[in-house]
Amino acid sequence: MVITSIAASLLISTAPVAPVELRRLFTKGEKAQYKIHSSMNAEVRMGDLETWIPQDLDLIYKFNYEVKEMKPDGICVMRYLRPILTEIQGETYDSPPKTKNEKQNLDFELTVSPVNEVLDLKDLAKKPEKPPKKKPPALNFIAERGNPQLQAFVGQFIGEIHRLALYIGALDSSLDFSPPLPLLEVSPGDSWKKTVGFSPQKLKDKGDKFAVQRLDFTYIYKGIIESNGSKVHRIEGSLSLSSDLAAFIHQTFNVKSNVTGLKEIPMQMSSKIEFDLDVKTCVTLRARATTTGGFRVLPVSTPDKAIEEEKFKSRSSLDLLSLKR
Repeated sequence: MVITSIAASLLISTAPVAPVELRRLFTKGEKAQYKIHSSMNAEVRMGDLETWIPQDLDLIYKFNYEVKEMKPDGICVMRYLRPILTEIQGETYDSPPKTKNEKQNLDFELTVSPVNEVLDLKDLAKKPEKPPKKKPPALNFIAERGNPQLQAFVGQFIGEIHRLALYIGALDSSLDFSPPLPLLEVSPGDSWKKTVGFSPQKLKDKGDKFAVQRLDFTYIYKGIIESNGSKVHRIEGSLSLSSDLAAFIHQTFNVKSNVTGLKEIPMQMSSKIEFDLDVKTCVTLRARATTTGGFRVLPVSTPDKAIEEEKFKSRSSLDLLSLKR
C-alpha cells in the first residue's frame, strides 16, 4: 500500500499541465483605472569630458476606461481617457528638480479584442491641425562635437530606443493594453512575439548589409504562480537589440567613413518585463519592467574615444488601481 501510494503521488506530481487559453474577459459597464510610472536614469558625456553627467526623468500618468458595448467573440468597445502626463526632470548641478503637468486630454473610443489588441481607434477629442513635417536634410556631415545633422539623424533612432525603454508611446507599444496574449492555447514554456518598433539591424546571412527591421518582444508563459499573496498567470517578456548606426548610415547614403567621419555608432538595448494576470479574467494586475542600454559615437579621427556617449537604466511599472465589473 505504501509503495502504491508513493507511485500514485509521483504520477500526480509529474502529470503534464493542461494547456490554457489566455483571453481577456471584458464585461459591459466594466470600469478600471491604472497608473503607469516610468523612470530613466541616464549618464551622458561629450567631447573631452571624463565625467559622466547624470540625467534623470520620470513620466507618470493614470488612465481610465469604461466598456460601453460588447460584440461577438469577446470584442469590446470602450471609452479610454488619459487626461494628464506628469514629467519630472531630475536635479542637475545648476537646477533643482522640475515638475511639469502636461494636459494630454486623450479621449478615444477603442475597439479591443480578448488578446489585448486595439482593433480600431476613434479620437473623440478635438485637436488643432499639426503642420506638415519637414523632410530631413540630405546627408552632409563630418563627425564632430555638436554637429546638428549628425545629432538629428542619430537622435531619431536613439529616441525610438528611449521610447521603448520607457514603455510610453503609442497604445500598441506602451503598457496600457499589455501584454499581448497568444492566439492559441499555451503551456508553461510556450512563447509568442509582438512587434513594438523598428530599428536598423544587420540582415541575417547578408554579410554586412543592414535594413530597418521590426523589433519584436518575445513573451513566455510561465504558468500559474503565487504573487503578492494571490494566484496569477505569469507572463515574462524580453527584447534585445545590438546594432551599428554608422554602418547603416554608410549603406543608406552609399558613402564611406572618409565622407562621414564616422567609424562606429554601436547601440544596444536589453529589456525584461513581468506581468501578473488574474487567473479567471486575465485582467492585467501589475507589470514590472527593467531596461538597460546606450550608444557611443566613435569618429575615424579618434576611434578609441567617443565624441558622444550615453548609458541608461530604466524601470517601468503598471498597477491596477481600481476595477468595477
